[in-house]
Amino acid sequence: MGDKINELLMFSVVVIAGLSFLLFVISMISYSRLRELKLLFISLSFLVFFIKAILFIFMNSKNLIIMDLLIIAFLYIAAAKK
Repeated sequence: MGDKINELLMFSVVVIAGLSFLLFVISMISYSRLRELKLLFISLSFLVFFIKAILFIFMNSKNLIIMDLLIIAFLYIAAAKK
């Protein structure tokens, strides 16, 4: 049972890495066209999601809470920006 959970967890992390990288690229393209600072912070959030997933895959570390803090901070800045 533990192996199935680990396989499902690893599959989920790979999917998150792929989607976050795709969203990072899309949001960076949007930022390059519109030059809105909000889009830059959203792009950085997706980049941190991607880096976190990659670190989890290679280091298998569950102590990546600082990455979550960065993601939340970037999304807050993007939401608070007028």
